[in-house]
Amino acid sequence: MHLIMIRMLGGLEVLRPDGTLVEPRAWRTGKTSDLLRLLALDHGRPVRSEGLLATLWPDVPPERARGSLRTASSQIRKVIGTPCVVRQPGALVLEGAWVDVGHYHRNGAEAAAAFRAGDMERVIALTRIAERHYRGDFHAYDDQAPWAVAERERLALRRHEMLCDAAEAALHIGRARDGLEFAGTAARVDPSSETAHRLLMRAHADLGETGSALRVYEAYRRYLADELGADPSEQTRALHLQLLRGSG
Repeated sequence: MHLIMIRMLGGLEVLRPDGTLVEPRAWRTGKTSDLLRLLALDHGRPVRSEGLLATLWPDVPPERARGSLRTASSQIRKVIGTPCVVRQPGALVLEGAWVDVGHYHRNGAEAAAAFRAGDMERVIALTRIAERHYRGDFHAYDDQAPWAVAERERLALRRHEMLCDAAEAALHIGRARDGLEFAGTAARVDPSSETAHRLLMRAHADLGETGSALRVYEAYRRYLADELGADPSEQTRALHLQLLRGSG
């Protein structure tokens, strides 16, 4: 069975089972594309119709909102060319799709389990797979809607945790270049992250680049002071002091 492919990281992209790309204008309305996003986020699980109505048409009279939901779900089926949006009692469910966000979260859960089990090579491999899927942040038509903001933040947190674990794993098994790459990306994802910056300092130190490690600390210290009015934690300051002693 050929699946619908739905990518939402870095922008909505939908491939029909025959491999043809759905043109963005085919959805007709932003509400229709957001309905697809909401169903795809819960791919394979029923999504309550009342919740969809409250999310997508909160200020529309109930009967009109239900009509809009029927029209939007019908448009999704028509555009994709399969009965992929299935009605259940009081709910809708998306079937027959591969969804990048779901795949990303599963990779993250597997990587976290591998890290806890001490399988560092697997942590690195899973994180590389996840990074290939992460074309960009999650966005929606109604991009500041609470559900869209929450999913974007959830994905950013998942990515940050995976990258930090992968950096830690790489340093643990002596792959400092990989550790530098993962930690650098984690620091860009969350410029306020102490964990990412400590890992970046350690990676530089493991590569014999103590000067670069010290510059990472100074840049981070300035960032915290300027943006948050804070100082690095005791753990980060201790690493800095250790590097200074080692370079003396």
